[in-house]
Amino acid sequence: MQDHSIDLIPEYTGNLLQYFDPETPATTPDAVLLGLFKALPGDLSILYPSPAEDKDTLAVTEETAQRWNLKSIEDLAQHSAEVKVGGPSEFQTRQTGLVGLKSKYGLDIAPANFVAISDGGGPATVQALNSGAITAANIFSTSPAIEQHHLVVLEDPKNVFLAANVVPLVASQKMSNELKTVLDAVSAKLTTEALIEMNTAVEGNAGVDPDEAAAKWVADNGFDKPITG
Repeated sequence: MQDHSIDLIPEYTGNLLQYFDPETPATTPDAVLLGLFKALPGDLSILYPSPAEDKDTLAVTEETAQRWNLKSIEDLAQHSAEVKVGGPSEFQTRQTGLVGLKSKYGLDIAPANFVAISDGGGPATVQALNSGAITAANIFSTSPAIEQHHLVVLEDPKNVFLAANVVPLVASQKMSNELKTVLDAVSAKLTTEALIEMNTAVEGNAGVDPDEAAAKWVADNGFDKPITG
């Protein structure tokens, strides 16, 4: 974007803010959005964020949740010595990872009890969770595996994990009222449930092509016709 080789990409609000302001204390949707407006350089702009969110979570199996009566990360913290956490290597040192989970909830995971898995919460992570190799996993909130494997996403009332709403990032010099009208309309209709449905179609047994899944959503929401303000 900054070398102007491309002019428009979908981004996630929290990830984008962390890129431009790594020390940000913001975690909630409104605070993250306000932080973005302050942190973005002048040659980049964002438009209306969608309600759709794909954020970090900490998930456990249904069996583990029932055994320890887990609803939130705070509940899991009471079992810190018995917990093995799996996730990308950077999850171990991020404020929006084990560092924040320890400071806000007291979830204290020894280095030997962290298992680095580099598939972004994908099949290897889910397999490790289901097999008992790990107790809890960093999995994205729109992963089809959550429903398919009856995983329990632990509540994060203290907002360790940043809001991650889908937002258009645009080169400021390319901004126009027409572009804003179209993208704002699309953003308003894009929900977390829609992301889960599309991810399930692509990653599940149906094996739908990503372009096909996106095209279906576009048509189902009437965006295969001209959008006017």
